Amino acid sequence: MTRLYLAIAIAAFFAAPLANAAVVDSGSTTFAHTFYTGAKSYTIYTHDDPGNPQPGAAGEFTYVYTITNDPGSFVALIGFNLDAPVGSVVSAGSIDDANLATPPPSGVINNNDGVLRWDWADPNLIEPGQVADQLYVISTFGPGMVGDTIYSVEGDFGSDVQGTCVGPFVPPDDTGEALPCTIGFWKNRADGKNGTLQHFPDPDFDTVVTAAVALSGGLFVDEADLLSNLGSKGKRSIEERGKQQLAATLLNLAAGDLYPDNTKCKLFEGNSITTNACGDNLSIADAVTQALIDIAGDTDAQHSAQECSDDINNGIGVTN
Repeated sequence: MTRLYLAIAIAAFFAAPLANAAVVDSGSTTFAHTFYTGAKSYTIYTHDDPGNPQPGAAGEFTYVYTITNDPGSFVALIGFNLDAPVGSVVSAGSIDDANLATPPPSGVINNNDGVLRWDWADPNLIEPGQVADQLYVISTFGPGMVGDTIYSVEGDFGSDVQGTCVGPFVPPDDTGEALPCTIGFWKNRADGKNGTLQHFPDPDFDTVVTAAVALSGGLFVDEADLLSNLGSKGKRSIEERGKQQLAATLLNLAAGDLYPDNTKCKLFEGNSITTNACGDNLSIADAVTQALIDIAGDTDAQHSAQECSDDINNGIGVTN
């Protein structure tokens, strides 16, 4: 299914009454190699679909995949890679059905670097005739065609099949009213201060933090790391101050992605910057991308990242 048709399908789904809720999309494709054949199927759910086996937060899609190794295959399957845009994955894993006949993956690699990977290890390989435990991806990105790879043997005698599948592809709506909040607000909200709890009431706040970590592209390793940098104080390096401002910027972006109708603390990748420390006539997406690069650079670059994020969080030069 093409991106255009998927967009039409999504629009039609959300236009229908909730009483008629159904999965967003589902399907199956085959793969074939000299030594093995099989099928991969997918089902896409909204967060509030009662049939969703692994629901995410409001605005998030759950992509569920099933990998089948045909009985006529000569070898077991050991890996499945799925392309996903950088920063698009909120979480990924497998759904253990406690059935020994459906082997669970030994691990999942989710670095939000553009590729997801599930691996199976002996004695839980996907042997001929077996169907693996279901795999899932939770993402704010809507469905589209992405690349994937099925692995059997790797190394000098590698045998893999590259193909396409439906996965996270279409970014969430990236435009809207820019209402960023400063690090002061986000610190107070993280600390549960009076006057802030009505904004992103629990568990919504935790969801925003998780999404912000995903948007950081690895700058923050987890929620605790982001909140620790957000709350830093006292004498700090310019890198630490830059990470604090970036934490707030990413929280603003995550809030916009997840709760675009909110009346406080939201920012969108498509918002524009007329002029500020980030530069002139550029998008928020471009500014944040550069800040994430600069924060890992020398002292001058880190100053640029800190000043850019500070201006964004204060709404300086930011327009809709």
